[in-house]
Amino acid sequence: MKKLVIWDFDGVIADSEKLWVSVWLDLLEKEKNLKLTKEETLNLLVGVADKTRVLRLEKHFSGLVLDDAFMQKIDAGERYKGTHFMQPIEGVREVMADTNFCHCIATGATKEQHTWKMTQFKWIEQYMSSDDYFTVDGVEFGKPAPDLFLLAAKTKGYEPNDCMTIGDSLNDFAGAQRAGMKSIAFVGAEGNDTAEYRKKCQEAGVFAVCATMSEVKKALYDWLAIF
Repeated sequence: MKKLVIWDFDGVIADSEKLWVSVWLDLLEKEKNLKLTKEETLNLLVGVADKTRVLRLEKHFSGLVLDDAFMQKIDAGERYKGTHFMQPIEGVREVMADTNFCHCIATGATKEQHTWKMTQFKWIEQYMSSDDYFTVDGVEFGKPAPDLFLLAAKTKGYEPNDCMTIGDSLNDFAGAQRAGMKSIAFVGAEGNDTAEYRKKCQEAGVFAVCATMSEVKKALYDWLAIF
């Protein structure tokens, strides 16, 4: 049986995390007069679902309330930037085309969000079906909880030990570890490939840290060789 590769979407398949974060930063400054530091941005906004961003921000900033009106503006901004500026990570198609592995997606986005994000990524349908997309509204808790990864593995008929996740955030790696899975840290999205972030990924216990999709493919085969 082929091993299962569980892909994150934003920052791994699509170089999009920077787009979503920019929407949040712009609106928080414009609507709430909040200007986040680089560290706050990383800790509060990067690599998590929108509902988790809300919880973290409201806890971090005393008295902050992010209501439905604010979230509607977030959604509109993300849709606009996603529609006009989202591009695939270079080389990702070649890795997905490798039929020695089974592929699926586990994303912190909702099903509705993932549907419109996929409008520019129809080529993925060559490698997996819509039944291979797992979104945050299918579980009680999103990343860094293990729920989403475990749902993907169970639905696809795999044990956690036979799954490799590919993510770009510490929440991805924490969720994979809690699920009993190994993870590849992809740092090729804009702003991620720094010595400091590589160190954090390694400290998180990832299987490999990769800056290119060719490195990801090599890491997958290094993992396969263990079995």
